[in-house]
Amino acid sequence: MSFKKWLLALVAMVVVSSAANAELIRNDDPHELLKEVAEVTFERIENERAKIDEDPNYLKVIVKEELMPYVDSLYASKKVLGRYLRDTTQEQREAFYRAFYDYLVATYARAFTQYDESKHTVSFEPAAELPDDARTAVVKTRVKETGRPEIRLDFRIRYDRDEDIWKAYDLVVEGISLLNSKQSEISAVIRSNGIDKTIELIEQKAQEPIKADEEVDNPAEGI
Repeated sequence: MSFKKWLLALVAMVVVSSAANAELIRNDDPHELLKEVAEVTFERIENERAKIDEDPNYLKVIVKEELMPYVDSLYASKKVLGRYLRDTTQEQREAFYRAFYDYLVATYARAFTQYDESKHTVSFEPAAELPDDARTAVVKTRVKETGRPEIRLDFRIRYDRDEDIWKAYDLVVEGISLLNSKQSEISAVIRSNGIDKTIELIEQKAQEPIKADEEVDNPAEGI
């Protein structure tokens, strides 16, 4: 999978996994929820484009307020740690969760610098009927860009009992799980550098400033 496709997929996740500022959008149907929050996000981006152009780092604010309430970063962090979850202290785990959260915020913000809402559109495939007791689901979408083949995206989401809301935790792009890919990448860094150094590297990556129209390298590099 090319990084171009990864980047468009990441942007699509931002678009369809966002939340309203003042109040969470709630819908028992995860498919309809994603469609509803997409409209909210597009509207905010359009309304605040001038502010974003003036200060690209403001994208981090939008990501925190609009995206992260609908992303299960804690669950994703645990999946990324994998077997190292048992080999770390509680303090190390919590430090990793915080660093990975900030890393996601920065990564999504950088993806937005490459996104042009006038060229990219997101469509939803018809929803499959879910049983009443379903706690996981897959929402299938397509990203279209003028003059390019569409990209197939499957969002894996789970029901958060504590917050009583559906949250995204993984994105499968053309059959490739981004969560599994990130787990492999970070596991390799932990093996080479240890957990404490890995946390430090992730934090450094998260704190790098956001630049307008920057060429985004593969975010796995350098961590």
